[in-house]
Amino acid sequence: MGVFPPKGTDGRYKDIMILHIQGLILVLVLIIALWASFSILGRSILSMVMGSMGESVSTEDIGQTLELAGMGDMFSTGVNIFQKVTSALSVLSYIAAFASLAGAVYLIILMKSRIALIIDTSAPYENPVKVKKAKFVWLGFLLGAYGGHLFALKKKRAWIFLLMGILGMEIIPLFLYTSGISFADAFMACFIEKDENGYIEMEDYPYWI
Repeated sequence: MGVFPPKGTDGRYKDIMILHIQGLILVLVLIIALWASFSILGRSILSMVMGSMGESVSTEDIGQTLELAGMGDMFSTGVNIFQKVTSALSVLSYIAAFASLAGAVYLIILMKSRIALIIDTSAPYENPVKVKKAKFVWLGFLLGAYGGHLFALKKKRAWIFLLMGILGMEIIPLFLYTSGISFADAFMACFIEKDENGYIEMEDYPYWI
């Protein structure tokens, strides 16, 4: 079992590979958005705390006290540097938050277009597999990082995903990988029409990406 399809592979396998790569990039972009959001929230809380403390103790009072000890200039310099760094980080966080959210939307659009190519391909499936649509989609979105959707397919790889997902709690790249692949698979399944029994047919993709 290879990581990528063999060189020169075209058609559905190539499109699934591209979809998986887009899913991996999407998860990374969402992590950046989450980091930026928490950074903005953290600084807002810090500002509120410092504001409430400032009502009882002002920087001028501290500065005057340190001036008596001969450390007034050092304190003023430190305050100026702190304010500039905080302002820069705040601007950076807002830029990262908006840029990553815009990037996520763009990636979702690209993934939807790629899924349309996968579904509309007239060529027959090379390794078709049938699975309950609702079960596969929900497990993919909620527990895909731990191989949930692969357990629905009854694949041995599900156990590897489960192990990688658990290890990913400490080794972040592993969790990013399983999350990206599972999101791409579940997202694709959303657009595949189910039969009267609620099953969908999809490609049993044999590669890691």
